[in-house]
Amino acid sequence: MTVREDGLRRASPMSTDTDPAAILQALDVIEREGIELHSLLIWHNGALITEAYWKPFAPERPHMMHSVTKSFTSMAVGLAIEEGLLSLDDRVVSFFPDHLPAVVPSNLAQLQVRHLLTMTSGHHRGISGGAWRQLTTSWIRDYLERPIPNLPGEVFVYDSASSYMLAAVVQKVTGRLLVDYLDEKVFSPMQMSGAIRWDIGPDGVNTGGNGLVCCASDMLKLGIVHLQNGRWNGRHILPEDWVREATTAKLRDVVLGTFTGQHYLGPDELEEGSAPDLREGYGYHWWVGPHDSFSANGLFGQYCIVLPKQNAVVAFTGGMHDDDRRVHSIVYDLLRPALGAMTAGDFDRRIADLRLATQPGPADTSHAPESWSGGYDIGDNDQQVQSIALSPSGDQIVFEMKDHRGTHTISAGIGRWVESVTTMTGAPIHHSYDPPEGLRVLACARWLPPKDNWACLEMDWLFVETAFRDTVRCWIRAGNLRLERRVNVNSSRLVLPGLSGRKPVEASAARNARS
Repeated sequence: MTVREDGLRRASPMSTDTDPAAILQALDVIEREGIELHSLLIWHNGALITEAYWKPFAPERPHMMHSVTKSFTSMAVGLAIEEGLLSLDDRVVSFFPDHLPAVVPSNLAQLQVRHLLTMTSGHHRGISGGAWRQLTTSWIRDYLERPIPNLPGEVFVYDSASSYMLAAVVQKVTGRLLVDYLDEKVFSPMQMSGAIRWDIGPDGVNTGGNGLVCCASDMLKLGIVHLQNGRWNGRHILPEDWVREATTAKLRDVVLGTFTGQHYLGPDELEEGSAPDLREGYGYHWWVGPHDSFSANGLFGQYCIVLPKQNAVVAFTGGMHDDDRRVHSIVYDLLRPALGAMTAGDFDRRIADLRLATQPGPADTSHAPESWSGGYDIGDNDQQVQSIALSPSGDQIVFEMKDHRGTHTISAGIGRWVESVTTMTGAPIHHSYDPPEGLRVLACARWLPPKDNWACLEMDWLFVETAFRDTVRCWIRAGNLRLERRVNVNSSRLVLPGLSGRKPVEASAARNARS
């Protein structure tokens, strides 16, 4: 058994009597069914026994965690309560006198911290981060002005906005951002990575329900410290009573409302012909699951599942639709029963060889047409794209796009990945994310066989700190360009409307011919 600088003990599956054949079988299922996992970490009986990353994802690569963030926020609430700065019964309106409506409705006045934690605020619908990221005014004021038709505590409605309010409350009583408060209390003592960062809303508050970026090992540690009743390597980190309360169901058989990409609908808004998404239970920003498990769940395939009976934690990241439960079946039905059964196998080799199904392919340019490079003026479009340019650069192709936000470039390797940072516009298919500082991307390019005399340049843009992977096709013929772009997963549409354009010379010639 070895211990690295991150404080995690590492060992082989066999050393903890865990059957590596079952882990290999799980990898076979993932590969056979085309499940897009980015990482899979298994901790059992005190050691990390599986640390799998699908290349180009890697241990030091941070990843957007979406609603796993909520369980980090829960820790901050528990710590503030332990310090006597806060209580579950505190009224939410008492923290924000400057943001209240002129007349405070009765249900709003009765809203307590515990209702925010259990998603029983009384609101009719829950707000997704994808909706609020488009709002530049105060999110606190917007929350307090929303109607509350139900008595707080009575109806479960999943709501990232309630998590944001918890973050605002904790910041109010501590005088610190959640990320700074948790860095002192949790992240640094637990030797979490230096990659942790957390979005900040218009009020100067960390977005408590989403927006946390961290490494997969950081998410794993979140599960471990809760499995161990708030202790980490013999050190007291979290209040034991809080951990027990937070991970115990306060509500049973809750219905997760339909997700529209902007809102979670209430339980009375079930779409005709659809079955309710019934979950076992909900604690204080922790889900309660089968086999006495509890978990932190994030959109698009980010999960930390704690299995107390097996003394195990399974954490994984990926790019999957929210209703895709195949990995959960692998965890609960294949891995969970195998923990403790030992056989030998080619486990290490299999882990080392994992790669995404999307790979660069051969460095073959035989299908590239003549005069493919250059600039293309794009016709009228709703995306406000003005021009696209393609240019060779050694064994790379540089893609440049100009739109209302500026000029954006991505360099794609022919037959290999090329890593860079890009501001390429993508919010409509990236859950409303378009950070001004850009996103880290790995890109590769290949020339496909022509179709109907149209040459085809295909690129994969892998935004490696997120769940998103774009496939872009540039169809080229006689100075004309058609562009298609789609994403692997999103909360709404997966495909952008196609774009068409011409090289300026061809466009000018066409205008002269018409005149």
